[in-house]
Amino acid sequence: MSILYVYLPCYNEAGNIQSLIEAWLREKDALQEEGYDLKIIPVDDKSTDNTLEIIRSMEKVHPEVRVIAHRVNQNLGGALFTAVRDFLHKGASGNLMCFMDGDNTHKPSFVHRMILRQKEGADCVIASRYQPGAKIHGVPSNRLALSDGAKLYYSAMLHVPDVKDYTCGYRLYTYSALNDAYRKYQKDLITMQSFSCMMELLYKLHKSGCRFAEVPFTLYYDNKVGASKMRILKTVKDSLVVALKLRLFCK
Repeated sequence: MSILYVYLPCYNEAGNIQSLIEAWLREKDALQEEGYDLKIIPVDDKSTDNTLEIIRSMEKVHPEVRVIAHRVNQNLGGALFTAVRDFLHKGASGNLMCFMDGDNTHKPSFVHRMILRQKEGADCVIASRYQPGAKIHGVPSNRLALSDGAKLYYSAMLHVPDVKDYTCGYRLYTYSALNDAYRKYQKDLITMQSFSCMMELLYKLHKSGCRFAEVPFTLYYDNKVGASKMRILKTVKDSLVVALKLRLFCK
């Protein structure tokens, strides 16, 4: 039996994380039928609310849950790098790593069609907002416009084959793809702390020979409890600069 490692980055997600973990636990039997044992690893990024306490209480009851707690806040990029290194240390060839937002806006049930695409030959499968059949609920119109503009810019700047959604955090990775990229870039695999870390990792996987695929999914932004942690103007600036640097300097 192979293992699916699910990493959930968390910063002040007390209103969301229990529901998300419970949703993953409901997929356990279906995943076993597909050949995967389930491991759920929330990465608490030094939350200032009781997120960590909630996770630890679930960890005591559910053997599938194992928390990683940062001693200092490292932002999304730090949580992503923690997840990659933990997966490469704990996992093995044939295992899969799923990374998704910890705010309950992504549904675990979409992982099954992602696994199917992986079995068809993809090294990284992206839950995409830009595939036919995808739906978006509760996202403000200004955020939608920014996302659409970012898609056009990244596609023109980076043009990674078979990728339309460069920033969605809901992805499935094979062990071999992440291992190849880590061997090539080491500590420089993920250097950005902001949301642009998702684009950075994607592009460096591409430069390491990764094969991509996308599946449509539904983004439930209106499920989120609490305010967004994204600083929109800073994120836009970082993303524009990072994409340019990746295109010019990443080998």
